[in-house]
Amino acid sequence: MRDRRQRDASGLAVVEGPRAVDGALASGAVLEAVFARPELVGRYAPEATADEHPDGIRLGADYPERIRAVYAVPADELDPLADAMNPQGVLGIARFADASLESAAEASRVVVLEAVRDPGNAGAVVRSAVAAGFGAVIATQGTTDLWSPKALRGAAGLTFAPQVCRGRTTADVLAALSAGGHQRVRATPDGETGVDELQAADRMALVVGNEAHGPSAEAVRGTDVAVSIPMQHPVDSLNVAVAAAVMMYAMRE
Repeated sequence: MRDRRQRDASGLAVVEGPRAVDGALASGAVLEAVFARPELVGRYAPEATADEHPDGIRLGADYPERIRAVYAVPADELDPLADAMNPQGVLGIARFADASLESAAEASRVVVLEAVRDPGNAGAVVRSAVAAGFGAVIATQGTTDLWSPKALRGAAGLTFAPQVCRGRTTADVLAALSAGGHQRVRATPDGETGVDELQAADRMALVVGNEAHGPSAEAVRGTDVAVSIPMQHPVDSLNVAVAAAVMMYAMRE
C-alpha cells in the first residue's frame, strides 16, 4: 500500500500518526484497520465513546463504527513500518475512492494542483482547501499522489473530505471546469489582478502550478484571470501551499 500502483489496485491507503488518522475519521473515512501502540490503542477501541477520545467530538459519535479492526502493536514492531522520520505510534489503513472529473467539476469551489511534486506541499493545499470550504481537489498528471503517506500527513488526514480527482491532463481539467461554468483563476507572481481585487463568482477554480516552474503553457491558455499576491521587497514568491491558502480564502463562498 506504499506503492501507488498497489494503492490504486486495492483502494487502500496508509494514514500515519494520530492527527492524520483522527482527521481521516473526522472526514468520514472508513478504516479497515488501525495499528497502534498499546498506550494509544484505547482511543480507537470499539467500545470507545466520543467523550473518551481526546478529539472525539470532532470525529463524531459513530467513529468507532467506521473502524473495522483495531490491533495493539509494540512500538519496537510498529515504528519500523512508519514512513515518517519520527513515528507517532498509529497507522491506519483507509479505504479511498477517486471522483470523476465531471463530478469534481460540479463543485462550486475547486483547486487544481498542476505538477505539484512535493507531497507535503500538496497535502497542505488539500488541508487549506477543506478549511476554506472547497468541495473538490484535482491533481493533474505529474502531481504527486494525494493518497501517499506523506501527502496524507501534510493534509492532516483531511483528504477524505473533498472530492479528489487524479491523473487527468491540464487541458482536460480546464475544459471540464469551463463546461461547468467556473471562472478559472491562475495563481502567478505577475498576475494582472491582485488577490484583494478578485471578484467572487458562483463557481470558481484555482490553478496552482509547479513550485519551481509555475503554471504551464496549457494553464496560461486555459485560465480566465491571472491573480497575484502583493509582496514586500525582497520577497518575490511564496511557498505554493501558502499562496494557495491565501487565494482560496479570498475565493471562498
